[in-house]
Amino acid sequence: MFAFVPLLLAWLVAVASPGPDFLAVLRTSAAQGRSAGLRVGLGVVCGIACWATLAMCGLSALLARYEHLYLVVRGVGAVLLIGYGVHVLWSSRAAAADIAPQQPPTSGKYWRLGVFTNLANPKALVFFGALFATLMPHHESAVMRGAVLVAMLLMAIGWLAIVSWCAGSRPVVAAYRRLQRAIDRVAGGLFTAIGLSLIPR
Repeated sequence: MFAFVPLLLAWLVAVASPGPDFLAVLRTSAAQGRSAGLRVGLGVVCGIACWATLAMCGLSALLARYEHLYLVVRGVGAVLLIGYGVHVLWSSRAAAADIAPQQPPTSGKYWRLGVFTNLANPKALVFFGALFATLMPHHESAVMRGAVLVAMLLMAIGWLAIVSWCAGSRPVVAAYRRLQRAIDRVAGGLFTAIGLSLIPR
């Protein structure tokens, strides 16, 4: 198992780095509470499981060979992130105009938000492909590879649980409520910008 330490350390750095997943969990926890943020985090981890499994099965190599397929996946991801960014921006506009807010999302919608946020970034597949190709010991059994994947998923949900717990604390929630419009505009702008950066050129 010690042979997997470099891979797990690299994954720890990657999963703790700020990105769309982190932002979605952070905003949801501050706006809707820790439980909602954790459900988003669970959705994110489900997305991670999909990308990592596909990379282990060699899909990253397939997309590298057939670039047009990767461009299609990337384009779909761009649309999803831009759509969510515009939704957040519209919500902040509605709040600024004192429009009555819509009903809060259900638990399933929080989970789906996490799944879509993660799956919208196909660069994750490229990342996992490179990670496994360079740091995964060769000739390991399927059982060991599965155990490593489980460890990676536990690390991810552990980190996102910490994020949701901290973001759902009273000081952070109070600060979010005071600055909700500005924060939502920044968050919406970031999601939109990330989505625009994924548009194939």
